[in-house]
Amino acid sequence: MDPTDPAFPSTIVLALYLAASAFAAHSAWRTTSSAPAAFAPAIAPLAVLAVIAHLAWLTHTLSRGGLAFDIADSLSMFGTVVGAIGALLAFRSAFRAPAALLLVTGGLLSLGTGRMQPVREIAASGWPLAAHITLSALAFGLLAAAAVLTLLLAAQDTNLRSRKPSRWLDSLPPIESMDHALFTVLGLGFVALTLTLVIGFLFVTDLFGQRLVHKVVLATVAWGIFGWLLIGRHRFGWRGRRARRLVLAGFGLLAVAYFVTKFVLEVILGRHWG
Repeated sequence: MDPTDPAFPSTIVLALYLAASAFAAHSAWRTTSSAPAAFAPAIAPLAVLAVIAHLAWLTHTLSRGGLAFDIADSLSMFGTVVGAIGALLAFRSAFRAPAALLLVTGGLLSLGTGRMQPVREIAASGWPLAAHITLSALAFGLLAAAAVLTLLLAAQDTNLRSRKPSRWLDSLPPIESMDHALFTVLGLGFVALTLTLVIGFLFVTDLFGQRLVHKVVLATVAWGIFGWLLIGRHRFGWRGRRARRLVLAGFGLLAVAYFVTKFVLEVILGRHWG
């Protein structure tokens, strides 16, 4: 296979992610059986290596002749954050099951790196744009990870309420620990999203002319939902179904704000932001 072909490094990155995910899943499953944890020491280092390889390949791809962002590369960029959170969780044996899911998600998101025609969205870049891009990747990745943890919590809660709980529940941390992890990630994502929106206004010169109005409005509404949830959590102890619905609603709006509007512009209309 040609090393310059995008499929070559993407295959390596995906293989590293899948190996780390498989080892993490095996370690989590071991808690419900007597199977030996032969690969446990390799889980976290392999996950970190996968994220580093992903980031190196993405950085090389994005630097092709200037600032280039298409849908696939943007998804890959957010995937590095999701994978990094999975790698961090892999260091804790109790969180190996959520780590496995986040790692495989990061691997799948990495597949699009360098596969589409690059789109130069901004002609003149500077520190506000660099900070905005970095923070947006961090915010979306953190909130995507929060959405994944929310889905796991929902499945865990539903299974616990059933008459015959499934055995896989034993591989997950207690609901209280999952809930704490969810709101920790969500809080960090909210801070990153807040800074993203603030810094974004530093380089937006024409909201309508740059075709950013839909993105900004939807992202701001999502920011309001997350903020409302965090206030409710702090003051009233919100959790359970109400909290999960708000997390998924906020993330859904954020996904529409970025990817649906970007898809319509790039793929359907043949345009781009900026």
